[in-house]
This record gives sequence, C-alpha cells and structure tokens, in this order.
Amino acid sequence: MTSVGTSVRKAQSLLETLAMILAGIVLLTMGLIIVASILGKLLFLRPIPDDLLMVGLLNVAVIVLPLAYVERMRGHITVTVTTDWLGTRALGALRVFGALAMAVFFGGIGIMVAGRMPSEIAKGAYYDGVLQVPTWPMKAVFGAAILLFVARLVLSMIDGVHTIVTGRDDAPTETTNEEV
Repeated sequence: MTSVGTSVRKAQSLLETLAMILAGIVLLTMGLIIVASILGKLLFLRPIPDDLLMVGLLNVAVIVLPLAYVERMRGHITVTVTTDWLGTRALGALRVFGALAMAVFFGGIGIMVAGRMPSEIAKGAYYDGVLQVPTWPMKAVFGAAILLFVARLVLSMIDGVHTIVTGRDDAPTETTNEEV
C-alpha cells in the first residue's frame, strides 16, 4: 500500500474514533438532560423545556456517529450460518457486495437529508416547541456521519477486492467482537 493510502486510512480511522467518542459524549449529555429535567420537575415543578425533543434529536447522533467505527471493526451483527462453508475469496466478494449495497442505501438517505438542508436553513425551519430548535443542525450531523460511513464502506469494498484477488483477509487487528 502506498504512503498516501496509509495516510488516508489513518486519517479515516482517526475521524471514526473521534466520531465514536463524540457519540459517547452525546449519550452522556442525553442522560444529563433527562436527569436535569426530572430533577427540575420534582424540585421546581419546571422540567427542561423540549427535553424529549432534544433527547430524540441527540439519539440520531448516538446511532449514526459510530457506524463507520463499527464497520471498521467488522462489528455489525452478522448471521454466518449460510456462509461458514465459503472460502476466503467468496467471503471477500460477499463483503464487497454488502458494502456496496449499504453504501447505496445509506448514501441515498444521506443525499436526501443533506439536499433538504439548504431550504430549511433559508426558511429558518424549526421544531415546534418552547425553544424552537432549528431542524438543520442534527441533519448536518447525520449527513457528516453518513459521509464518514460511506467512506469506510468504500475502504471495505477495496479490502474485499483485495481479498478476492489475493485470497488473504486482513481482518482488523483491534477487533473487539466475540463469536457466540
């Protein structure tokens, strides 16, 4: 692999790790919002306004930000009952096909969501509620996370083609998934 390819993979991995850390911070923030709202309601009869809306929006970030990291670790849930008997090259071909299908599906969703953002920003669209939370920030996070995920899927396709050609599967070294 060239030094440029290695640099791209390292940068991609760094971004994925940062997105995973950000997802953890967002999850903690969601918990703090819920606790603060409950305490506000119990102690002062005033919960945090739009707490359920904020938690729902932050939930999007918790779900999509780790996708690229999970793909890098090959941590997606898989059922291997029908593929355990296949050779390494065939598994590489299935990996390419799966990554391509996910890239088309999630990339399409990302394009549709990102395509609506400029008009929502121009209109000043917001969610109904006391705080009038704008609609576009979480869509921007969603689009960025999907872009990162699709970039990882492209690298997964390249790795799958490499496996098809060489017959070697270079699985991630820092894998944390366990077989059950």
